[in-house]
Amino acid sequence: MKERIERLKKLTYIPQNEIAWLIEQAELSVKQQEIIEENKRQQEVTVHQFRQAQKDIQHLSGESSRYKQALEKIITNLNFAITVAQNELEGDAK
Repeated sequence: MKERIERLKKLTYIPQNEIAWLIEQAELSVKQQEIIEENKRQQEVTVHQFRQAQKDIQHLSGESSRYKQALEKIITNLNFAITVAQNELEGDAK
């Protein structure tokens, strides 16, 4: 293709078939540029979604940790309440 373009640059008169080829190449170039721009846009969207997913995962991990701590406190309190109840039952049984 480069050779053909260089040959055309040297001509003073460009035949109709060569003009058609140039137009076809220009249209192809425009389509390729549109595809490249669309791919860039999709890539930006994907990167944004990925970063948002990372933030969501960090947030959920933090929530999970807080829930786990709260549940551990509840279990500890329940175990204490069970122990107290068992002691009271044993005291009443004596």
